[in-house]
Formats: sequence, structure tokens, C-alpha cells
Amino acid sequence: MDGIINLCKPRGISSFRALSVVKRRLKLKKVGHLGTLDPAACGVLVLLCGRATKLTNQLHASTKVYRTLILWGQETNTLDCEGEVVATSEIIPTAEQIKTVLPTLTGEVQIEVPKFSAVHIQGKRAYELARQGIDFVPPQKNVMVTRFELLDNAQCLQDLSLIGEDFVLPPHASYFEIECQTGTYIRSLAKLLATRLETVATAAVILRTQVGNFKIEDARTLDCVASADLKPMEVYL
Repeated sequence: MDGIINLCKPRGISSFRALSVVKRRLKLKKVGHLGTLDPAACGVLVLLCGRATKLTNQLHASTKVYRTLILWGQETNTLDCEGEVVATSEIIPTAEQIKTVLPTLTGEVQIEVPKFSAVHIQGKRAYELARQGIDFVPPQKNVMVTRFELLDNAQCLQDLSLIGEDFVLPPHASYFEIECQTGTYIRSLAKLLATRLETVATAAVILRTQVGNFKIEDARTLDCVASADLKPMEVYL
């Protein structure tokens, strides 16, 4: 099979695991992707199959859109709900305070790469050092954020229900939509936003809704990939 599959990766598994499942079920020899998602994140994972892997460099710079639920008042070592709480604060920002700060987080923004990430530090993955308890200073990087908007929290439940995810909305949280270029860590943006609001936060939900022209409403589940429902027109040549 040669083409592109718009896959909806569920929370709780790595992108590599999702890719491996598709590769095995469809008996593919060569599968690439247009950017991974953290295990705790879900949403659009674009897979390039067969000869379509030659399009990786051409498509890799695609704009990406995320929706994230930021939980105020606590920060974990992984910056998502998978980690251990390392800081707390009683400061819960209001919608008005948030909207005042958001314009400072658009355009070129410098973020700190999460310690639990795949970036290389001294020849090793950062998450390997972090898991071993080795202290290190994570690198800074500049990213391009073209849009950072506050949404209604009810939209989070609607979004997750559409992709079959059960979720209980926690108190003291805010839902956002972020449009950015590849290489942006949503967890780091959540931390930076909290810092500018003089509090701490954790990205409780990270949902990627779009990669280039591939949208969440057109994405297929892992179960559908192996079924007869995956018609040729849904594998973009």
C-alpha cells in the first residue's frame, strides 16, 4: 500500500506503538510519520506508507493545531498528568488575566524543552536522564505560535467524546486552541503561560486536531485501519 493514513492516536500508547500496530495489521514494510505525539496526547497522527515516505521532508513543516486543557495550581515533572507533582500554587488565574497574557505567547516564542522529551542531551535522550534522576538544564528553543486562544471548557468534553475518550473535567482548568509550527512542545507552552501568570500548571489534555490538511474529523481509529472500512479513497495518494 502506498499512501497517507490520517490516524487518530488514542491516549495511553506511544506513537511508535500505534505505528507498529498499523504496520502489522496492514502488512506494510515501510511506514513513516509527520511528527509523533506523546503517550499522554491523542489525535491526528499522519502515517506515510510505502512510496509516500518520500514526501516526509516536503510535508514535515506543516502547520499543526492542538487543543489543550491546562490544569492550574500544580506542575508535574513531565508537565502532563503522567508525572509526579513537583510544585503547587493557590493562584488560579481568571479568564481576563489569561486573555491579557496570551498575546505575549504568539509569534516567535522561546520555550524550555521538557526534561521528559526525546531531545538528545550529552548523547542520551532527555527522558532517559530524567528517569535516572540525573539533573540537567533542558535546552531552550524558539518556536512559532500563530494562534493561542481561550475556549469554553465544555468544548473539551465534546472534543474528547467525538473520538471516544471518556474524561471528567477537573476544577480550576482552562481549555485552549493553539496553532503552531512543527517542533512546538504544548507542555512547555502551558508551563510558560503559567509562569507569566505567576502560578504553575500542567497540560491535562493534549489533543492534536490538525496536521496540514489532515483533520481530526477525518481521522480513522486503530480498529478501523484493519477493517474493510478503510477504503482506497481514505488513503491519500
